[in-house]
Amino acid sequence: MTESTPDLNSVLTHVSSLEGEKKLLQEHLAKQNDRIQKLTASKREEMKKQLDTMISGWLNSIDVSDENVKQEFMAGMQNIVKDTRDESGIWNVMCCASAAHARNVGQLQKVTEEYNSLKTKVEGGTFQTEEARAGSKRKEPEEAPRAAGNIWDEFESFTRGGGVSNFTPDAGVIKSLRQEWVPI
Repeated sequence: MTESTPDLNSVLTHVSSLEGEKKLLQEHLAKQNDRIQKLTASKREEMKKQLDTMISGWLNSIDVSDENVKQEFMAGMQNIVKDTRDESGIWNVMCCASAAHARNVGQLQKVTEEYNSLKTKVEGGTFQTEEARAGSKRKEPEEAPRAAGNIWDEFESFTRGGGVSNFTPDAGVIKSLRQEWVPI
């Protein structure tokens, strides 16, 4: 029996050390679970905030013939929040869709404000008269009205004046052109 006693003592010692190690691992596991619960709770709160602000606002702005559909959808989204499944494809799509909707509504409001501002300027404001539109800008000089005459006389005076590379046609050529081209 003396041989079995040392074996039994070593087994008891080993079991005792394993129980101590088990206790340490269980304490470590409990700390890790507490930490995960705290992180999960903060993530859940963040998701709840997004659900209450962005997604519910977007959902309320959608016209749906049956309100039960909205309620079912909202219940499903609340289940995702409750389970803290932020990596869910549905959750990600809904967050992106509601953010895009909010951004588009903001842009639409901005464009509407700009349109209304310009509309008031045109209808009764600063752009109502030509003076208001042009302001202190110089007006384009008015071109002198052309005398209603014969085009060939103008051509002759232009060419004699050296307007076309100092080309001066013979007087006979101009007379023959006048005879060929009679105004209608």
